[in-house]
Amino acid sequence: MAALDELMALPGVYGAIEFSCTGELGQMQGELERDFAEIAAQMCAANMAIYRMQATGWTKSTGQTGFLPERGFTFITLDHVMMGMNGQAVLARSKDFDYDAAYQRFNAAT
Repeated sequence: MAALDELMALPGVYGAIEFSCTGELGQMQGELERDFAEIAAQMCAANMAIYRMQATGWTKSTGQTGFLPERGFTFITLDHVMMGMNGQAVLARSKDFDYDAAYQRFNAAT
C-alpha cells in the first residue's frame, strides 16, 4: 500500500485518504475538510460494494469471469478526479492529474 505522502506527490493531487470497506475514514492529508473526507471515504466504500454486487451478479447470470476481485475505481468530472484503490483514494484537479502515474503508485507495493 502506498503511503499517503507518496500519493500526495502525484501531479494535481490536493488530498489523499485511507478508507475501510465499511466507509470509515482512516488517515487523511492535504487540503480536505474532515467532513468532506468522511463523505469521500463512504463514497469509496459504497462504490466498491456496488461494483462487487454488479460483478458478482453478472458473473452468476452470464458465466463470464474476470470481473473480480474488484480493485479500484476512478470518478472523473470536468474539474476533479477521485481515484481509489486498495483502501486509499486521491482527490485531484482533472487538468493536472496523471492517471498512469497514480495507477502505478497505487500498485507499487501490492
